[in-house]
Amino acid sequence: MIYVPNKDNYKCFVVQSEEVIRAYEDIPNYNTNVNYRDYYIRSDYIYREGTQQFGTYTTLPTCLPSDTITSNFYYRLDFDKILVIFIILAIICVLLPLKIVMRFFRRFQ
Repeated sequence: MIYVPNKDNYKCFVVQSEEVIRAYEDIPNYNTNVNYRDYYIRSDYIYREGTQQFGTYTTLPTCLPSDTITSNFYYRLDFDKILVIFIILAIICVLLPLKIVMRFFRRFQ
């Protein structure tokens, strides 16, 4: 499965390279302009938008099957980094103040 944010806004997905997934708003046809968004999957899913023109002599891209694309965030490539950051913030925001409060109440016993 390949994670793509806002999957429902696009009708066709194409692998441009190892790091880029291109999402087309409409299915590409000859003699049309189609808006797209390139998602850089190894760079925290930043994106670049543009328009591609398909002429008579253009080779149309082959869309990926819809069951290979998901918007479920568990399939993000940076999910492990997100969990590490969450755990560190939880320790700083919960355990550290809890420890300070516990020491403060020990002095009044």
